[in-house]
Amino acid sequence: MFKPYEHGTESHAIHDLTVENAADCVSLYGNLQLTKDQAGLKAAKALQAVLNDVVKALESQADLPETVPQEQGQEIENPFL
Repeated sequence: MFKPYEHGTESHAIHDLTVENAADCVSLYGNLQLTKDQAGLKAAKALQAVLNDVVKALESQADLPETVPQEQGQEIENPFL
């Protein structure tokens, strides 16, 4: 089970969309197509559940800062060019 901002549940996938967990950040990346069918509804509800958990976790923090400093990743040279 995905628990936002807690270690031990580092990532969760909804089709090709990845939800990645860290102590101070939840990242979403990839692709998710919400088709107009039962499969699309199931995927939409899964995404909604994850986002509802993120919102609950954030709302439960009494001392939530205005922003969290993000580390900038280092750019590396593409070895394939």
